[in-house]
Amino acid sequence: MSAESKSAQTSVAPQADVLFVHIPKTGGMSLYNSMARWFGAEASLRYPRSTDEFKQKFLQLSDEELHRIRLICGHFDLPFWLQRKLGDRFVISLVREPVERVLSTYRYAKSWTQHPRHGLVGEMSVAEYVDSQVSDPTRHNGQCRRLCGAGDFQAAREMALRHIDLLGALELIGMLSRAIGDRLGVPLDIRSDNLSPDPRPKREDLDASLLAKLQSCNTEDYKLWAWVIESNLVRGHR
Repeated sequence: MSAESKSAQTSVAPQADVLFVHIPKTGGMSLYNSMARWFGAEASLRYPRSTDEFKQKFLQLSDEELHRIRLICGHFDLPFWLQRKLGDRFVISLVREPVERVLSTYRYAKSWTQHPRHGLVGEMSVAEYVDSQVSDPTRHNGQCRRLCGAGDFQAAREMALRHIDLLGALELIGMLSRAIGDRLGVPLDIRSDNLSPDPRPKREDLDASLLAKLQSCNTEDYKLWAWVIESNLVRGHR
C-alpha cells in the first residue's frame, strides 16, 4: 500500500457502521479485511466461529461497547444478531455457488491444520466428505440458514429484504465491493485472503453422482444464489 493510501486511511472515516453477516467460505474474510483497514483494529470486531462461547460474548457486550465497535462480523445467523439493538447499522452479506462453497470448506478444513474440524476432515476423501454432508441435515442449505435460521429460500428472501441493505455474491464481488465502498465513502480493495493452499478437488474433479448429491441437499441455497446473481445486488431493508 502506498504512503498516500495509508495517510488517507488515517484521515477518512467510513460514513456508516456495519454489520457483516459472514456466511462461511464465501470470500468474507477478504471483504472483512478490506473494510477493517478503514475502520481500524480498535473499532472492528470479528467472531471467528459460531460457538456458544462467542455467542455469549456478543450478547454480553455492553451497549456502550457495541456502539464503540463500528464494524462487527461473524458466522452467526441473522436472527441471532438481531437479538441486540443494532441501531442503523449498514447490514451486508454475500453468498456463493453452493457446490463451490462446500468444496472450498472441504479444502480449507483438510489443508489448514488449525481448523477445528481438521482432525476429522483431514482423513476424509472427498466422497466421504460429501456423504457426511448429505447425512447431516443441519449442513443442508447452510446459506439460507445463515440468513433466516432455516434452510428455506422464501424465508431467507423475506429476511434479506427486511433486514439486509446489500446482499451480493462472491462471483460478482467487484460490484458488491463498489456498492459498499460508495455507502461507506471509502474505496475497498478486491482481495483474495484465506485461500486454501491446495486448490484440489475442484468441481470438475467430482464424478456426476457426487455432484448430484451436493446439489440435492442444497436446492434452497441454489434458489438463493440464483436470485442474488439475477439481481446483481439485492438491495433490501426498505
